Amino acid sequence: MTVDTKLYPVYFLYGPEDYLIEQEVQKLLDRTLSEKEKGMNLHVFNGEEHSSREIEQAAQTLPMFSRYRFVLVKGADSIDEEKMGPLIKYIENPSPSTCLVLYAQTLGPWKKVRPQIEKVGKIIESPRLKGKGLISWMKNTMAEKGKVLSEEGAGYLADVVGDHLHPLGNALEQVSLSVGEKKTIELSDIEGIVSEVKISTIFDLTEAIGRQDVEKALGILEQVLESKAIPFKKEEEASKMGDPIPLLLSMVARQYRLIWRVKKMAATQNRMDETAKALRMSPWMVRNLADQAKRFPESSLREGILKCHRTDLAIKKSRGPKNLLMEKLVIDLCRPKMT
Repeated sequence: MTVDTKLYPVYFLYGPEDYLIEQEVQKLLDRTLSEKEKGMNLHVFNGEEHSSREIEQAAQTLPMFSRYRFVLVKGADSIDEEKMGPLIKYIENPSPSTCLVLYAQTLGPWKKVRPQIEKVGKIIESPRLKGKGLISWMKNTMAEKGKVLSEEGAGYLADVVGDHLHPLGNALEQVSLSVGEKKTIELSDIEGIVSEVKISTIFDLTEAIGRQDVEKALGILEQVLESKAIPFKKEEEASKMGDPIPLLLSMVARQYRLIWRVKKMAATQNRMDETAKALRMSPWMVRNLADQAKRFPESSLREGILKCHRTDLAIKKSRGPKNLLMEKLVIDLCRPKMT
């Protein structure tokens, strides 16, 4: 497989797999600008908030004390199709000293412009990874860290963590650090290191709660309870198997605490990597938590942690059916007191 080392003036990165797109954006940014050059030559726009004219003018501007200018447009598929003219005209004759990166979930209105983009630049799709593709990605990611991940170990991670790449990337980093100098990582090395909860389930649940989407949150809860999709360690007692509620509750409370910590740190830290270092988390995990933090006022996070604690006490003291207590908690979390 040959690596494309050419730097194009225009890139269109799209697909549902944000993790892969963010990695590609970072690689392009590292190739074009140093940390010192970013201050004057890095521009980040949003398709919903900025006009094609603003983006085009930034792209046309010559770089300051740098070889390149880097222009990133998030949500490019949200740009009004009727107002794309200035940007389309720019793409037909882009500045050789600018790297314009359009970042979107779908091609959207750009589907008609695909030939123009491919004539001068590159289009990269990042679809959701499943099955063998997901296993290969995990093994390749670990290989970049100088380690070999066994097929069985990769399959276990997919089963336990889920197929969301943000938490999977964090889990791989956690495993890599935990095994130290060991080069080959087997299933026995992973068991006990990675949380036995499907982290993707917790992310999905807190996402729904953050949007105050009661129906979606209850649907996720129901799916977990019916399928018993949160696995437990193999050596646990049979009596504890098949009851995901205690672990689910503790993980929801933990997620609330993590969101709160990131929210408080983000208020005093300007850079995501500084926050990640201070909290001893991966940048990917912090970025995901920071996105969730935008949907939660600090008061609702405090309230949520307290409600999780009260529900835990109610379950332990058998104050009602556990399923109903969890349903009540989810409904209450979706309807926080706004103070």
